Amino acid sequence: MNHVPEAEWAAYLADKIPEALKIEYENHLYSCDKCLSAYMEAMEKEMSQDIEGFDIDIAGPVMDSIGRLKGDSVKGEKQHRKEKSLRTITRHYLIAAGFTILLMAGGVFQSLTEYVDSVESSSEKETQSLTDGLIDKTFNWMESIEKKNKEGFRNE
Repeated sequence: MNHVPEAEWAAYLADKIPEALKIEYENHLYSCDKCLSAYMEAMEKEMSQDIEGFDIDIAGPVMDSIGRLKGDSVKGEKQHRKEKSLRTITRHYLIAAGFTILLMAGGVFQSLTEYVDSVESSSEKETQSLTDGLIDKTFNWMESIEKKNKEGFRNE
């Protein structure tokens, strides 16, 4: 996908584009830093225009009264968002469960555990051989000291 111009991001923020295009833009934001910065700039411009156009002291009570008048539609919208979120979560869970079952049926986890076991056993062998080598060297060193002491007593 090509980069989205700032004017398109302004239309996106004003909710003047189709839903399919919104989803495409949102997915593009995840992978494109340039478009993300253009989106942030468009959002800042919109916020600054909103603040310049309204008196902040008046806007709050007006918005509250509008919210009370449209209380049912706001609740319905929140319910719709909640249902959409639950559907998305359920969809992701089912996809993850399906992949898990496929991986289990394919034996991926079994081969993974066998690989881990072989790595652990090889590291144990290396550790044991290192320890055995140190012990052998220590005993050889002590025996050489004893031999030198015995030879030293015989020479005297």
